[in-house]
Amino acid sequence: MWVKLLGSAMVIVAGTGIGFAAAWRYSERPRQIGHLISCLTALSSYVNYAALPLAEALSRAAGGLNSPVGDFLRRTAANMAARNWLSPREALEEALAEEGRRLAWERPERETLLLFGANLGATGREEQQKYLAMVLEELRRIEHEALRSRDQNVKMYRYLGICGGLATAILLV
Repeated sequence: MWVKLLGSAMVIVAGTGIGFAAAWRYSERPRQIGHLISCLTALSSYVNYAALPLAEALSRAAGGLNSPVGDFLRRTAANMAARNWLSPREALEEALAEEGRRLAWERPERETLLLFGANLGATGREEQQKYLAMVLEELRRIEHEALRSRDQNVKMYRYLGICGGLATAILLV
């Protein structure tokens, strides 16, 4: 009897944990996109007004941000500083491969960021400023969609995890 109760409790806790983990990704994604937007805004200032090299500008833009986004940008800056022959896109791809598991980003953010990296440093300062404004606008649109998705799915996944764990426990008992 006690073994069944303990097993049922463990199944309920596991189901709840799975539901909350799925809900976490939906709630974390808009926050991380917002961090990326603020870092890219700071990067724009460092590149256009302070005229800093790209690796240093990335490092400073992510300076005070203690999140996976800050770690990702610092990793990108370190990749660019350590190997001068890397293009910004290659540095971003390597950083995504290394830090990507911690990021709650989905395909649209990753593609926008890689496209941004492909065009970064390839044109003059004014063209980069225009392109960066376009990327920021696209990220704001993606953030809006992520907020809408979060509002729809967070409660659902939490309840689904709890109810799924309860249903499994009832079936096993």
